Formats: sequence, C-alpha cells, structure tokens
Amino acid sequence: MFSKKDIIVLGMMVFALFLGAGNIIFPPMEGYTAGNHWATASMGFVVTGVLMPFITLVVVSVLGRGEELTKDLPNWAGVAFLTILYLVIGSTFAMPRITNVAYEMAWLPLGLFEDSETARLIFSVLFNIIAMGFMIRPSTIISTVGEVMTPALLVLLVVVGITVFVSPLSDIVAPSQAYAENSALTTGLISGYQTMDLLAAIAFGGIVARALAAKNVTNPQKIVKYTISAGLVSVILLGCLYFSLFYLGATSDAVAQGATNGGQIFSRYVNSLFGSAGTWIMAGIITLASLTTLVGVTSACGDYFSKFSTRFSYPFWIVFFTVMTTIISQYGLTKLLRVTIPALFLIYPMAIMLVVLQLVRNKLPSIRLSYYTTIFVTVCFSLIDSLKNLDMLPEGLHQIMTHFPLYSQGLAWLVPALCTLVLSMIFGKNILK
Repeated sequence: MFSKKDIIVLGMMVFALFLGAGNIIFPPMEGYTAGNHWATASMGFVVTGVLMPFITLVVVSVLGRGEELTKDLPNWAGVAFLTILYLVIGSTFAMPRITNVAYEMAWLPLGLFEDSETARLIFSVLFNIIAMGFMIRPSTIISTVGEVMTPALLVLLVVVGITVFVSPLSDIVAPSQAYAENSALTTGLISGYQTMDLLAAIAFGGIVARALAAKNVTNPQKIVKYTISAGLVSVILLGCLYFSLFYLGATSDAVAQGATNGGQIFSRYVNSLFGSAGTWIMAGIITLASLTTLVGVTSACGDYFSKFSTRFSYPFWIVFFTVMTTIISQYGLTKLLRVTIPALFLIYPMAIMLVVLQLVRNKLPSIRLSYYTTIFVTVCFSLIDSLKNLDMLPEGLHQIMTHFPLYSQGLAWLVPALCTLVLSMIFGKNILK
C-alpha cells in the first residue's frame, strides 16, 4: 500500500534529484537580465524547466526506462541519442557544472581559501570521491535527502524567498541582453533548457519506477497516479523556487555588477541578507543538493553504459565518469555554461518531441513514418539553432531561416516538427488505406 507519506517522500526525492546546479544558478541571472519582465520570463522558464520534465517523468516511469522512448527509432539513432544525452547530463557537461557550483557557490564565499587552480582541483577530487562512495548504494542518500535534507533546504529557501519579497536589495531595472530584443516568454522558454531537467527526467523516470516497484506498485494506472501525485509536490516546490529566484535576480542590481553567472548573484544576495551565518548555511545546503544530484545523475549514467556495454561493469563506469568529471570541472563554471548551451539547442528539442510522440503513439496510423520523419526534421532544425548560437551558421542559410517563425527566438525547430508530425499522421492514414 502506497500511503500519503510515501507520496510526499517520493515527491521530496524527485525534488531533491532535480534540485541541482541549474535550478539555482540560472534563475537569478535570467531574472536580472529580464528586469521588469521577470514574471513573464519566469513563466516561460517554468514550462521547459518544470512542466515538461514533469510530463517526461510520468511517461518514463510508466515505460520503466528512458531507453523505451527510442524503441521506435532505428537502433543506431536510439543509441546515438541516448549516448549523447547521458554524456550531456553526465561527465561532459552537467556533472562538472554541479562540481563547480558547489565550489563557487558554497565554498569560495566562506573565505577559507583563495580561488586558484590548485584549490579547485583539490575540491573537485574530494567532492567527487565522496559522491563516488555514495554511488555504491545511491538509494541510501536519495531516501535520506528526501526525508531530511530537502525539508532543511526548503526552510532556507522559504526564509530567503520571504526576505527577498519583503526587503528587496534594489529597484527592478530595465531588460538587457536577449530580453531587451526578444519576447520575454520565448527567451524564458529557451533559458529553461539550461536546467537540463527534461533530459534528467529521462534518466530519473527509471529511478521513480524502481522506487514504486519496491513498494509493489507495478500497475500502469497506479504508476501514473502515484507519479503524478509525487511529481506535483516537486512541480509546486520547483515552480515557487524559480519564481522567487527570478525576483531575487530582478532586484539584485546592487550586488550583480560584474557577476558572470547567476550563482555569484545568488551567493552575494544571500550574504548581503544574512551575513556570514547565511553563507555557512548556504554552503552546507548547496553542497548537499549538488552532491545528491551528482549521485543521481552519475548512477543513471553508469547504469545505462554498463547495460549498453556489458564488457565493463557499473563500478568501472562510475570510476570513469568520476575521473572525467574531475578533469573537465577544472575549466570553471562560466566556461562550462558557455559551451553547454549549443549542445542543449541540439538535443533538447529531440527529447521534447520523443515525449510528444510517446504521448500520441497510440493515435499514430504509421508509427515508423511519424517517428522517422518528425525526429529527422527536428534534428535538422535544432542543428541550425545550435550553429546559429555558435555563430557558425552560413549567411545564406541564415537569410533563408529568417523567414521561419520563432527562428530569432531559437525555436526554429518547433513549427516544422509539429507540422511534420501532423502531416505524417495524414499521410499515414492514406498509406494504410
């Protein structure tokens, strides 16, 4: 029997898994650059950073494993997508980012040591070794976090959120950067990519499915019911968190000058509000939150690659990813954020459309036709968005793309992908006649 307490604990676990680097470092900077459009921008951010990951989590928990999303693609395409996905949320981007957030947001503000390459290396090694120790039995830390650490974190965030709204540091300034040129809603939508939560949901859905199976919940209808109930806990908490952090960023002009990422803004703001005591509290909680997500993501990556490549065991991949994370994290948070975005422009749209296709799968006249054509068009247009972000798109192609809807907002793939899906359903019916 799955009790209300079990649902709350599972919801806390999901929230703890998703509450990693991107959830804290991006909203303050987005709120700061959005200025007086921060509320609209936060709504767009919540769509891609909360609602889509929630839908994905429910879909994958019913399927049992994230790999099931690609079962209707050619084998090589499914393997390529999942390999890229696990590398992006793993040691190539997300895990080094998490390590750097813990270093720059939690430990540097304490003033115990000066920032240097040696200090970063020592912290990275120790932090990842501790995480690797938990990965032998990741369920232990996840349950502990769901029952103990997450409530403590929520207390701090509630205190910070209330204080920010009651006593903001600065007046809200005018929008800048992308928010000054484009729609705040669509810019917020793109910014939500950076949380990587939709990609993580593909991996975390399997963790939820196994947690439910441990409670003898295997009926698909009950899985949907309990996952939605637990997921709503996470949705509400993350939505409130993002809303508060966007407002924090929008009112941070007094401390945001010279900041290169949202983590620095958040750290300075909390220090200004609560002094050294707040800095110490934040250090402990950010470290634990980062550690939890690092364990969850690395475990998911190790699990996938150990089953995909049976020659090497799960412990081998855990050690391998730990070493890679430690090495790549030496590039620093700002550099990692800069190279992450083009990769997300490429893979995020494909992940979104795989979930959409799964939701309408039973209504597709020709599953193969719809999957092949829709994903092909999605990849082509998302590649264009990625090249544009890197300033590597040929001028001739750029001029052609300016006629496509949402191209300037970085969403050139959306309309072509949806149109292709609809057309594939129409042609699929004709083929079957």
